[in-house]
Amino acid sequence: MIRKNGKSHGVAAYPALNEDKPIAELVDSPTASVSAALAPEQNSSLPLRHFHMRSHPFLDNVNPEFFFRTEAHEEAFLRMKQCVEDDVAVGLTAAISGTGKTLLTQILLQELDPRRFKPILILVYPGMTRVALLREIVSELERDPDPARRLSVHYMISAIDDEIVRLQRRGVKLVIILDEVHFLSTDSLHILRTLSNIETPERKLVTLLLFGEDCLLKRMEHPIYRSLLSRIFERVTLRPLNRDEVEQYVKFRCLMVGAGPNLFLPETFNRIHELSGGIPREVNRICHAALGRAARKGAIRVNLSEVE
Repeated sequence: MIRKNGKSHGVAAYPALNEDKPIAELVDSPTASVSAALAPEQNSSLPLRHFHMRSHPFLDNVNPEFFFRTEAHEEAFLRMKQCVEDDVAVGLTAAISGTGKTLLTQILLQELDPRRFKPILILVYPGMTRVALLREIVSELERDPDPARRLSVHYMISAIDDEIVRLQRRGVKLVIILDEVHFLSTDSLHILRTLSNIETPERKLVTLLLFGEDCLLKRMEHPIYRSLLSRIFERVTLRPLNRDEVEQYVKFRCLMVGAGPNLFLPETFNRIHELSGGIPREVNRICHAALGRAARKGAIRVNLSEVE
């Protein structure tokens, strides 16, 4: 579930990986023929019962507890957080789809101190107009717009400006986090430039953190974006996981649900990396399917034949 306003609860610490930790004794499981006949919801729960897992470790959802801190993700998180701390106007994280941008937005929502910052998350969608963008920001700020003026760009920018100043008087800084920002139109991107100009002589009063696909970087090279690009002091590109990171990522997720780090046999990791290209979302898809196949066969561990 996407959290659009978050309090600082911290990221769940994960245990150290232990290659020698034995796998728990497994109970007898249904045969492949029996499990294939199960209802969809029963079939979905089969891997949980078979491998004694508390929950599915590889679902396609955004759960901060499963944040695996690779070097690249940790750097992106720290640099975006530093943008906020240093009153930088705009920070940008770009990456291939599925590499964990949205999860980073959730971690930032959790980690930013609510006594000092008010983070809001805007989920950008294709075709989002500048009016829709501003209306979403106003809504997240819990401002009640005048129905007669709610389509006025000038009115909504003024309302956002007023809220930023009100927060500043309380010692709180607004942080606007925008996910899927590559969907924004040219007009909407220029609105972000306008918002980044809200400042006092001493410092910026709002920080915008942009998260989008790497095609955005190519787009930003066009001269019409020069003024916005000049305001982006921090630019981070998330890379896919390398082979060793894929192995640690899979083991980490298995540990988080109580399955132990040795659920996948060592020979599976080269193939998982090859098939996924190191994209975490693809790793999740491959491993989720492999767990289901192994459970239906009654296997104790996931071997190479289950990885497709």
